[in-house]
Amino acid sequence: MRAFILRRWWLIRNRLISTIAFALIIPSVLTLLTVLGIKNVIIRSINGQPYEMWVMPGLFMFMAAILIIPLIYRDFFDLRIHHKVLIPMVLSPVRKSNIVLNILFSSLLEVIFIIIIGLIIYSAIFPHSFNFSQGVLTIFYSILFAFLFGNIIILVSLLTERISFFIYIILIMLVIVMFGSGLFIEFDFYPVSMSNFLRYLPLSMVGIAGRTHLFQHTFDFFNTATPVIMSVLLILLNGFVLKRKMGQ
Repeated sequence: MRAFILRRWWLIRNRLISTIAFALIIPSVLTLLTVLGIKNVIIRSINGQPYEMWVMPGLFMFMAAILIIPLIYRDFFDLRIHHKVLIPMVLSPVRKSNIVLNILFSSLLEVIFIIIIGLIIYSAIFPHSFNFSQGVLTIFYSILFAFLFGNIIILVSLLTERISFFIYIILIMLVIVMFGSGLFIEFDFYPVSMSNFLRYLPLSMVGIAGRTHLFQHTFDFFNTATPVIMSVLLILLNGFVLKRKMGQ
C-alpha cells in the first residue's frame, strides 16, 4: 500500500500545477453551473430544505465520480493498452484484487484532497449551508460513492479495448449518475415506478444513506452496507478480470 501511495504522490508532484488548478476549477464550475442554476427552479426540497443545502452531498458525490475517472483511466486503460507500468505490477507475486484495491485507494486520497478544497469553496459561495460534522459526513459518503463508481470504471476499463467505446460508456454512465441517482433531482419528481427502480441502484443507495445521515441524523445501515458489499465483490471481480486480461 505504501508503494502505491508514494507512486500517487510522485504523479501528483509531476503535475502539481494542473492538480491545484483542477482542485480550484472543478468545484467552482460544478457549483456555479448546477446549484446556482437549479436552485432558481427547485427552491426547496420536498422536505422543505433550501436546495443549496439539500443538493450539497449529491454535488460532491458527483464531483468525486468525475475526479476518479481520469485516475482510473490512466492506470487501467491507458497503461494497459500501451503495455506500460500496469504490466510489471500484475507480474509481481501479489493478488490481483490487492493491486486493484491499492490503486483505487491511492486514487481516492487525491479525490479526498480536492473534495476538501471543494467544500471550502462551497462554504464561501453558500455560507452556513453545512456545519463541520456535515462536511465530514459529506467527505465520507463522497468517498464511498467514488469507491463504488471507481470499481465500475475499473471493470469498464478492463473490458474495453477502444478509446471511443470507453468514452461512449463513460458519458452514458455520467448521465445516469447525474439524473438517475438522486444527486441533483429528488426521486419523488419521477413517476412512481421509475422512482422505485432508481432508488435501488447501488449508487443511488449511497446518496440516500448520505442524506439520511446528514439531515435526519440516522445511520441507514442497508443503503450503506449494500454499496460496500457491491464494491468488495467488484474488487474481487476486477482482480479476476485483470488476471485474465494479462494472460495469467
